[in-house]
Amino acid sequence: MTVSRWGRRKTVVAAVAVVGVLAVGTGVVLVGFSPGGSSPGVATVAPARPSPGLVEKGVPMDGGAGAYSERAAGSDARSVAPPQAVAPDKAPDLSVGTVQRELVRTAQISVEVKDPTASSRQVRTAAAGVNGFVTEEQSSDTGGLLVLRVPADSLDRLIDDIAAVGRVVGRSSQVLDATEQVVDLDARVTSQQASVARVRALLAEAVSIGDVVAIESELARREADLDSLTRRLEALRDQVALSTLTVDLRSPGAPPVGDQPPPGFRDGLVAGWDGLRAAGTAAAAVIGFLLPFLPVVAILGGIIWLSRRVVRARRAPASATAGGRSGPGSEGES
Repeated sequence: MTVSRWGRRKTVVAAVAVVGVLAVGTGVVLVGFSPGGSSPGVATVAPARPSPGLVEKGVPMDGGAGAYSERAAGSDARSVAPPQAVAPDKAPDLSVGTVQRELVRTAQISVEVKDPTASSRQVRTAAAGVNGFVTEEQSSDTGGLLVLRVPADSLDRLIDDIAAVGRVVGRSSQVLDATEQVVDLDARVTSQQASVARVRALLAEAVSIGDVVAIESELARREADLDSLTRRLEALRDQVALSTLTVDLRSPGAPPVGDQPPPGFRDGLVAGWDGLRAAGTAAAAVIGFLLPFLPVVAILGGIIWLSRRVVRARRAPASATAGGRSGPGSEGES
């Protein structure tokens, strides 16, 4: 009786164990083929919820290479911001900077004024106000001509100031683009400087006298070329930095300075009279120069004339005596 009870208990325990094993195996198999897409035999783990702080900072939490856990972003760990991705619809900025143009500007303005002298002073004052200066000036009773060099960015302002002096009767301007020349000279200067540096390095390594003389000659030639290029570049940049403004100031009805009408009869008569006076002045100067020498020339001429008279007087008696002696002898012999 006892044995039968114990046997039945063992049978029940064994049956429960078998049922438990079958239940566990069935659960593992069902989990392995769940629609989540994980491989068989591997239990899936639900992803952690992203931290609100990381979401606000733009940190991806998609489980990929750029995923960061909440623990890694805690107060005891250094957070490293991931590289920002470039929006596919935004192309990179490939625009090339514009080249600064080197422009040589010249201008001319003709102004009719009542008082050319006072207006010339106003023009000089206006030029000095923009850091300009006068390079040439011609003036007369009826007008004046001034050539100014002013900073290029102040040329328009100065033209407006001069136009306010009187009534503008003419205005013109020219612009020459010297960008290519400046760039070319700048590149040649840089190249020549490098060439001079190389020759100087060779000169420092030269040993024989012949090598030193040859390298010094080549160095002098290249330095001269470099100096010429540098001066040309400086002159061109000076023309770019300072513009030239020609100002013609004239009285009402007067012709512009430097543009006079062709000469007429009166002008020719005045020129001839001036020429005659110049010739008379020159002749008078020559006579005045020779006048002190006339007494000396007269004394020398008188001495020469007296000497010739004395010589002739002495020769005349001698010839007469010789003629008398020869006459009687010749008659007796006959």
